[in-house]
Amino acid sequence: MKTRRHKGTSLVETLVIIVIGGVIATLAIKVLHQSQVNARQAQAWLDLQRGATRLETQLRQDLRDATEVTLPDEKTLVIQQADSSISYTHQTGLVERSLKPAGSEQVQHEGFRLPSARVDIALSEPEQVRVVIEANQGLPSSEQYVIEQTIGRQP
Repeated sequence: MKTRRHKGTSLVETLVIIVIGGVIATLAIKVLHQSQVNARQAQAWLDLQRGATRLETQLRQDLRDATEVTLPDEKTLVIQQADSSISYTHQTGLVERSLKPAGSEQVQHEGFRLPSARVDIALSEPEQVRVVIEANQGLPSSEQYVIEQTIGRQP
């Protein structure tokens, strides 16, 4: 009795290979997507830390040189110095610093990125400014950065 050998693959074998390949491709796409989400979150966190650090350094310097500080509204802090006027205005994800030197019409702008953060500025005492930066806006993983600085140079 002769046995017949089939060369090639059957339709069922081909379909099984296609299904296995599809499952592997789906899993790979899910892993790639999750890694991209994680990278975006890490970049936003890094931007927040950089922005908060830069903001803290500049704000402390400006407040040390201040002669007067006012809060015209809840989003704006105005610092008067001997030779300039500086305002800090916060919007969603950004704090903008505007510097106007005395006797000049030019205004210099600088921005501090604070993605997904809420910023509260207050005069906690007559001679002290308190800035609270809340990352992730009240989510369970939120963190607060608090900047407190006395106005003017202390002896």
